[in-house]
Amino acid sequence: MNPFERIKAKVRTELVDKIPRKWKKIGEVLIVDFDLVPNKDKNIIAETYASELKVKTVIQKNKVSGELRKPKHTELLFGTDTVTKISEYGLTYNIDLSEIMWSPGNTGWRSALAGPDKVSDFYSFGNPKIIIDYFAGIGYFALQMAKGYPESKIIAIDKNPKSIEYLKINAKENNIDNIEIINDDCRNIKLKADVIHLGYIGNTIDFLEHAHSCLNKEGTIIFHEVYRNNWLGFKSRSEWGIIPKKFSQLMEEKGFNVEKFDRVKFYGPSKSHIISSLKKN
Repeated sequence: MNPFERIKAKVRTELVDKIPRKWKKIGEVLIVDFDLVPNKDKNIIAETYASELKVKTVIQKNKVSGELRKPKHTELLFGTDTVTKISEYGLTYNIDLSEIMWSPGNTGWRSALAGPDKVSDFYSFGNPKIIIDYFAGIGYFALQMAKGYPESKIIAIDKNPKSIEYLKINAKENNIDNIEIINDDCRNIKLKADVIHLGYIGNTIDFLEHAHSCLNKEGTIIFHEVYRNNWLGFKSRSEWGIIPKKFSQLMEEKGFNVEKFDRVKFYGPSKSHIISSLKKN
């Protein structure tokens, strides 16, 4: 039997239609939506999920909000330890999932030069002297870029002190020493760079003016954001790599030409998480 079938076999018949078939297993922590399960049954069912899926903690799925992209509220359904470790493309990341978000769906796109050809093509910058990651978090992208460009200086900035705490732990654990870590709003940092990474979702465009002023003349910006599919003009999978006209016009207004464009993943039923490579126009 698959894991869900084994879980289902241990749950009372009247609850089978209420338990979730999907979950996110992040290291030793499970994030799952038990909203349909009666409150009196949540903990015991969570323990069943923990046993079958071999995790130490089960957290109720909740929304990520605010500029720091923090989980709104953490409800522990089983276990007490929300700190876990993830391994990706030769690096390890320590994270507290009660304080910091982790998106399993971005795995390949966090790989930089260590990943698939399509990803490494976006993250090939020649020989940059300075790379700045404006939203470094726990090092999602910054550590891979530091590993891929050992002769470059990586400046990792994040506003969330908790993320910075884990970024320092992760840099040390992965023996990354070509990185400078700054706990601040990126708009307060006026350092020049050959590459500026904007791995943010929500209002990334608000940071483009500052990035433009800090980018060296021939530099590159890697821009992540979410847009509605109908605004982008996506109708089929074959169009994902085509630069949408409206997006190109928007970037031109901000002082950039779009060199590359692709979709990272669906972001709900009608939106897409996109990535683009920008140059000053």
